[in-house]
Amino acid sequence: MKKWLVLALACMCVGSALACAEEVDAYTSASTTKVTLSGEELSAAGALLAANGSDLATLAQTKEEGYTAPDGTNAQILSVNPDGSVGLSTISEWKYVQGEDGKDQVIVELTYGQNALNLSEENARGSLLVMLDGVGYLVHLDVVESDEQVYTDEAYNAGEFDAHYSGAADQLSSYTITCDVLSIETSNLLMF
Repeated sequence: MKKWLVLALACMCVGSALACAEEVDAYTSASTTKVTLSGEELSAAGALLAANGSDLATLAQTKEEGYTAPDGTNAQILSVNPDGSVGLSTISEWKYVQGEDGKDQVIVELTYGQNALNLSEENARGSLLVMLDGVGYLVHLDVVESDEQVYTDEAYNAGEFDAHYSGAADQLSSYTITCDVLSIETSNLLMF
């Protein structure tokens, strides 16, 4: 009986110690398949991502004379659902912005859904996965601003929603979410 009591107390102490352990973000992973970028590699990755994103044009802007759509790359946006599972959406409306002060940002357009709700709060965390030339760029994000555009027939008919907006049939809101870039990891393994 004493042995069981000692074992139970030991497990409780270990569990308490683990519960008090410092939290870490995904980008502190010890994975040997991922490399966290810094210095010139980080700047070069930012420039590459900036060149492959979308311009976030509204439907009305795409119809203006002289408009040319960029050759944007689709990406996956990841977040954590309320039940702890991973939220994953493929998106075409994203833009990487290199800041002059070294603080880069990512802006995404999401139609109402679980990922949009997960990322619609300031300080929410998420990641953007972009595959370019066989390399996966995993951009870790911290939400700094979220603007909801509530559906109205007038706004939709005026082309005020983004060019790839898909929520008209259900009159869904659209979200413009601005995030600070926390870090960028690369991997040569196919992630998704």
